[in-house]
Amino acid sequence: IDERVHQLELSLDAGTAWWLLALPGMPTLNVVAEGLRSQLAVHGVGARFAEHREFAAQQLRHWRHYGQAERGLIPADAVAAMGTVGVPSFYLPDLTIVDTLGLTDATIARNPVRTPNRSRFMAHDRGPPIGYLKARGVNFDICSAYDREWPGGCGMRYALAAGPGVWMPFDAADHRWVADRFAPDRLRSYADPSVASRNTLMYGDTPYVGDRLLLEFEDGVASWQIQGDVFNHDRHKPFARQTLITRNIGPDFLTSFHPTRGDLSVGRALSPVFTAAADELLSFRIAGGSSDGVGLRLLAQGKEVAVWRGLGSEKFERAERPLADLAGQWLQLELFDRDNGEWGHVMLNQVLILRPAARAGAPAPR
Repeated sequence: IDERVHQLELSLDAGTAWWLLALPGMPTLNVVAEGLRSQLAVHGVGARFAEHREFAAQQLRHWRHYGQAERGLIPADAVAAMGTVGVPSFYLPDLTIVDTLGLTDATIARNPVRTPNRSRFMAHDRGPPIGYLKARGVNFDICSAYDREWPGGCGMRYALAAGPGVWMPFDAADHRWVADRFAPDRLRSYADPSVASRNTLMYGDTPYVGDRLLLEFEDGVASWQIQGDVFNHDRHKPFARQTLITRNIGPDFLTSFHPTRGDLSVGRALSPVFTAAADELLSFRIAGGSSDGVGLRLLAQGKEVAVWRGLGSEKFERAERPLADLAGQWLQLELFDRDNGEWGHVMLNQVLILRPAARAGAPAPR
């Protein structure tokens, strides 16, 4: 939810309701009422109409352009999983969507919740049982449409020309399934696990093209310095008790989630040293927990200059950092996990350096 929704929260105080608080007994009553409202808000109850209206407007901005897309472009066996299904389902009627919050899914709605009642968030704290999304055949991920061929910020691997001025960014675990289901003259691919130059993205208004893959994990992690429990995820060894992992480029990635002990494992992995030019961009995909005990650090001359964490999700999110201020310095990446609690793991996928498309001789985005 956008920060603008939270800004709509209204408290009654001398600045917003002085006339009300001037009445006898109202200051005391207001303290009690504000406390109850805050307590209800923790559970997702009593959100104001203005907050719901702003959230609905955000959803419409994200998805309504699919109303101009052609029908029948999404394969019949495409299945996506989303936490907010109302608006996307309306504009993507050909797509099967599993509601991960369980509001429209009986299995998820009946999945037990371990959170104590005092901390529960009404209608938003259930999730799918382990293995359920895989059993439902979830194989497709999609985000809001954009009007240019080169990808924006959602980090999807593919985009489909879905109509005049409508590009559909999406991802899928099986590239062979994509090749079989979509017309090649409509399809664009922006990420490749083995060839750097087949990776492209927009950063701000500048198009970038992959220059070199620093770490793509398909050939293992022998070049990393590993301490503790950090592993190269092998496509043939699915990890127990972990939910569906999506948006990774290629099947392998670095993870601190243990095959049998899960979040209980801790460890550290230090990358080989690398350097970059002033106009180059560091890009990678990260997933996992959001606590201070897990994350990825960028080190310059051995000192931390940036740190990233997951969003409490197994969905890989793309992150970028310009390297102009670090040009020519000795750089390293450190994956760390000091957290053995829930979501005490971090995952890293496809680390590469990109250069401006103009310098790479690539065509400018349309």
